[in-house]
Amino acid sequence: MSKVIAHIENALLAATMLGMVVITFANVVSRYFFHYSLSFTEEITINLFVLLTFLGAAAGLRTNAHLGFTLLFDKASAVSKKLLIIFSTLLTTVVFLLLTYYGYDMMMFQMERNLTTTALGWPQWVFSLVFPLGCLFCVYRALEAGVKEWQAAAEREEASL
Repeated sequence: MSKVIAHIENALLAATMLGMVVITFANVVSRYFFHYSLSFTEEITINLFVLLTFLGAAAGLRTNAHLGFTLLFDKASAVSKKLLIIFSTLLTTVVFLLLTYYGYDMMMFQMERNLTTTALGWPQWVFSLVFPLGCLFCVYRALEAGVKEWQAAAEREEASL
């Protein structure tokens, strides 16, 4: 299951980045050659950047690429390590669940009010949908990282016996 989600994440990351590059390049070419800016590109690029940020954070959790301060963790006893793993996993998960909830709430508010984007006139909730979806990817990866860290701590504990 994790590999399937990783492929989806990677495909979305690549498509998002490609979309941002193509749209931004088209806007630059349009301004340079035609002296006309494509105003809608800003709306799309900003919202794709939000998606890219959350998917990148989820991919960072998946590959353990986030910076961390491990001095206390490395010096802790086996029981303390497990407590720290539980604490950090729960904290990260709760933060992303709260962001998911409030992102969903924001999206529903935009749907109820029929809010539209300025340049394209599209429903705003279409763009806001990427926020709670990106947060859900992060929730999944935070839980996965916590389980992997717990298993690694258990293996280290068994090896030290």
